[in-house]
Amino acid sequence: MNKTLYFTHKKLEYLELRYSNSNNCYKEHIHNSLSIGAILNGQRTYINKNKSFSLSKNQVAIINPNTIHSCNSNNKIANKLYMLYLSKDWCFNIQKSIFPNIKEFIPFQKELINNKTTYNKFIKLCELLFSNALVSKKEYFLIDFFTSLYKKYNSTFVIEIKDSSIITNITKFLHTNIKEDISLSDLSKEFNLSTFYITKLFKKELNIPVHSYFINLKIEFAKDLLKSRMSISQTALECGFFDQSHFHRNFKKIVAITPKQYQDNFVQ
Repeated sequence: MNKTLYFTHKKLEYLELRYSNSNNCYKEHIHNSLSIGAILNGQRTYINKNKSFSLSKNQVAIINPNTIHSCNSNNKIANKLYMLYLSKDWCFNIQKSIFPNIKEFIPFQKELINNKTTYNKFIKLCELLFSNALVSKKEYFLIDFFTSLYKKYNSTFVIEIKDSSIITNITKFLHTNIKEDISLSDLSKEFNLSTFYITKLFKKELNIPVHSYFINLKIEFAKDLLKSRMSISQTALECGFFDQSHFHRNFKKIVAITPKQYQDNFVQ
């Protein structure tokens, strides 16, 4: 039987933890957050941009913010999976405490960590977050784990990102207008760029079409609204889905469960 649980806490607003025991398949998607995952049994095919990995026990998947990815079971056998989502700002603050001279979030250079010690520490952290332990204890071990992780695996080299200012401006515009139905033509007029150039830029820098990126933004926003206990119909409208079935379909493609299942499966 497929099972999915979520952990959030009002004092840990920068994180969301998902536990699932399922063989549900996810369409390739993105998150605004840093995503870190590990499985407890079996194998999954983990795709990060244009790279494919076989994810198994004792490995930790690292997915930088706004990186297209998927992680699906190789067969019909259910896999137990932990996936932790952390806000980019929180991660940057941890990085800044280690590398004081950095000016912005530094992405991980590894998509997959093959280290049993790191894996075991991550699993223990996830178990602690789902437990009834004091929130102060959870926060302490969370900071300790990610401080160690960044010290060991994070590169402080400056990464050159071409056209980053254009991408940043376009994505900010999409965030600001999350309720709207924005087309390539709208973006072309707004930024005085050809639709071809915008399409090429998104493919090159984010490896995802503009419309898919925008749908992902809407679904990420919808998750926040559902966590606040907003009704599903109102959430669909707030995210610019004027057809509720369209919202339901896209939500399930990306999150692999329905909006109602998502809303019902939180552990506070």
